[in-house]
Amino acid sequence: MHDLKWSAAEKKLAHHVFEAALTTELAEIMADFKARAAAITQPQEIWPLQEYLARKQREIDRKYDYRYSQLLFVFGQLIREERVQEAQLAGLSEEKLGYIRRSASL
Repeated sequence: MHDLKWSAAEKKLAHHVFEAALTTELAEIMADFKARAAAITQPQEIWPLQEYLARKQREIDRKYDYRYSQLLFVFGQLIREERVQEAQLAGLSEEKLGYIRRSASL
């Protein structure tokens, strides 16, 4: 799979889908963070919020890997999580879509 070639159009499509999913997930985290922060009433409640944010950062950093050798797995996971629909990836080669489908079914 490391030897798959990406056309310019595929790279553009992949970047658009990747960035849209990342932006949406970060917006969800930000909204949740703001709600949690607004609910804090005691100083000791700050640290669990910091731990939550650090955990979310690790999750995002692990999940959103834009290396072309990893993108098919990333898209598979995003489809599994219903953050991306396969139709959004129309334009990728059938070979790449096959890898993504297999990854999504794991």
